[in-house]
Amino acid sequence: MRFSHKDKKDERVSSQSTYAFDYPDKLDQAPLGLGVFVLLNEASDVLYVGCAVKSRFEVALSELKGKSAARDVVSYRWFITNDELSANTLKMDWIEKYQPSNQVL
Repeated sequence: MRFSHKDKKDERVSSQSTYAFDYPDKLDQAPLGLGVFVLLNEASDVLYVGCAVKSRFEVALSELKGKSAARDVVSYRWFITNDELSANTLKMDWIEKYQPSNQVL
C-alpha cells in the first residue's frame, strides 16, 4: 500500500522528512532523535515500518541493510515523535494499516 501523506499529520509526529531519502545511500541524512521510519519501494509502497528509540535513525536504518526488511527498498522517510511510547504506538498502527510485505513480527 502506498504511503498516505495524511499520516504525516498524525498528532504523534512532531517533525518529519519533507521528502524520501535514497536508501541506503543517504543514511547520513537521517536525524538524531527517536521516532518512526518507513522503507519504501519505487512506487512509494510501504515495505517496512521501524522505530528508532534509544538510538539515532541512522543506526536503526543501517542495521537493516542486506536483510529481508530492506528487500526492494529504494528510499526512506522519517518521523520524529516526542517520546518512546508515541513512537512504538505509531509504528504498530502503521504496521496494521499498511501491512508491509517485508515486516516480520
